[in-house]
This record gives sequence, C-alpha cells and structure tokens, in this order.
Amino acid sequence: MLIKQALKKSWPTHFPEADYQFSISEIKPSPILLGYRNKCEFTVGTNSESGDKDCVGFVKGSFMRGNISIEAPDDCKETCSQVMIDEVKFFKTVITKSQFPTYDNVANIGVWRALETRTTQNGDVMITPIVDKRYLSSEDLETLKSYLKDSYADRKQFSLFLKLTGGKEEIFHLAGPEFMLEKLCGYDFQITSGSFFQINTPCAEILYQTIRDTAKLDENTHLLDICCGTGTIGIILSKYVHKVTGIELIESAVEDAKKNAERNNITNVNFMAGNAKFITPGVVSSIPKSADTRIVAVVDPPRSGLHPDVISCLRKNEIIAEIVYVSCDIKQITDNMVRLCGPTSSKYLGDPFKFVSCVAVDLFPHTKTLRSYFFFS
Repeated sequence: MLIKQALKKSWPTHFPEADYQFSISEIKPSPILLGYRNKCEFTVGTNSESGDKDCVGFVKGSFMRGNISIEAPDDCKETCSQVMIDEVKFFKTVITKSQFPTYDNVANIGVWRALETRTTQNGDVMITPIVDKRYLSSEDLETLKSYLKDSYADRKQFSLFLKLTGGKEEIFHLAGPEFMLEKLCGYDFQITSGSFFQINTPCAEILYQTIRDTAKLDENTHLLDICCGTGTIGIILSKYVHKVTGIELIESAVEDAKKNAERNNITNVNFMAGNAKFITPGVVSSIPKSADTRIVAVVDPPRSGLHPDVISCLRKNEIIAEIVYVSCDIKQITDNMVRLCGPTSSKYLGDPFKFVSCVAVDLFPHTKTLRSYFFFS
C-alpha cells in the first residue's frame, strides 16, 4: 500500500493503475534461526548494574541520554553463535589484564572500544579489536600490538587484526591468514577484516537463487551488477549469463571481487572501480548489441539508495530489460521506485519501469528487518 501511494503521488495526472498490478510473495524463511550471524561487533564499556568497567557486549540504553549499559551476549544465542560468545569472554580477560583503560562512552575517553568478530561455516575465526588511537603514543601502540599477538599466540584457524579509530581509520594485520574463505552457492569467497559479506550465509544462498529464478537469465543476458561490492552476486550468477559487468565505488572491494573471480576460475566477469553515475552510461553503450541482447541490472545500493543520476541512466537506456533491486529499507526503495516508475520527464527520459513483484527473505531472524528483492521490467 505504501509503495502504491508513493507511485500515485509521482504522477501529476492519471495514474496507470492497470500497469501496476504487482505481486508480493510469502516471506522465505531462514534455514537457520539460532546463532546465524557470521559477523558481530561488540562494544566495550561499563555494565551499569554490576559496575564492571571491562564489559564486552551489546549496548543497552541511549548514547544521547548518557544512560547506556553494556550487556554481555551470553543470552543472545538467537543471533550470536557460541564461538562468538566464547571470543567475547576471552577478549574480556585480555583487556582486563592489559595496561590500557577501556573506553568510557559517557566521558569519551579511553582505549579499548569494541571487538569485531567474523566466523565461517568451516570453523575459521577472525577478530578485530578496535581501539582509540588518540590515547596511544607510538610506543604504546607497539606495546598494545605485541600484547595482542602474545595473548592469541596459540590459536588455530584464526586471524587477528587491529583497527584504530579516533582520526583517520587504520587497520593492521597482526597474526594468522590475511583472509578467510567462505563457500557460498558452491563458490569460494575471500573475506578480509573490512569486507562486506551477507551476515547469514545459508539464507544468502536463498537470496541469490531467488534472483536467478526470477530474472530469467540466459546465454544472451548481459548482467549489469551495480554496487557490486566484492562480486558475490555477479560471480554466483555468471554461469547463467553471457557476461557480467560489476561497478563498485570502493576500490578495495573491487580488488577483492577480481581475486574472487580468479579464485573461482570465472572468466566472463569484469569489475570496475568508480562512481556508478559516471561509469554506468559508458558501460551500457559499450555492450555489443544484437537482436537477442538482453541487459538485466542488479542493484544493491547502500542505505542512501541509488543516486538519481544512476536511475536516470537506467531509464533512458531502454535496452535494459529488467532491474532487480535489493533492499532492506522500505523508505529507500520507495523513494527510488518513484523515480524508476514515475512518468517521463526532462530528468528521467525513457519509458518508466513497471514494478512486477517482490520477494522477501528472512535474512535477520528475530528482528523486524527483511532483505527484499524488487523486480522491475
């Protein structure tokens, strides 16, 4: 209802009601419901009830009101695996024994700020302690690095990084492999400390299978993967299409995408670094055209949504047959949908797209958030 109301407002005259008879499928459930997250970030601070200043866990309360408390994740097994809970407990002993103070979120002073944990289905673990460098001298920083390496010296299948905040962000690799490998839909993907990866791996397979089944990909399809990240969608769908072109703003993500393609012996993909609003027009114009050529765009934008210039490019290139829009924010997709499906104007040339269907997947069990796929033709 919210989507149709927004579309009606975008048409200054008669809204073509008959063209917008879309379908919304039942929510696809997650294959796992407990401990499903492969990444969690835990805050370091004070537990208001016990007075423990070295508590590691989730924030309870409000930063703005200054009444926050850090709660250990022992009872959060709906989202956190036992492996992550054990890592939190061990990290607590590490910071308690150290010479550096934990961060006070009210006074805004201290060193130990957070712990990022990542895991894979085959048992690999990667942790990244996060510290505030404003309270560390160069000598202190080297002491802290050595202390962390000694604390985790005997670990197997384990990677240790250190992230500095409080100014320009820096990441140091301290021990273990520089990346982990996670298998998704039969492909191996490289995960580094800063990589984006869907946080529910088994459910992510359902996500990508849904795209494949609904977009009706074939050997004549050129897949345009906008905001491609580390290339997950493009690589998984590459065997169903003629060619994949991925566009991503973050250069390090593009480098990871290229390595992932090489690792999986994928040769019909090309990943490009740059702003989608500048690169997309050139990519579309360079695709060899024939009577059978079919371009399908997959867009997985950040929470701010697609830039209006990218939407304008998608609309005026009418050879783009379908758009698959990935979203977990109904406001984001509603704003972009108005521009994709609104009437032709000087800003948005070409015929409007039609919203065809929506499929939601329960990527985040026990929360109100869904990962949804919107299909336009």
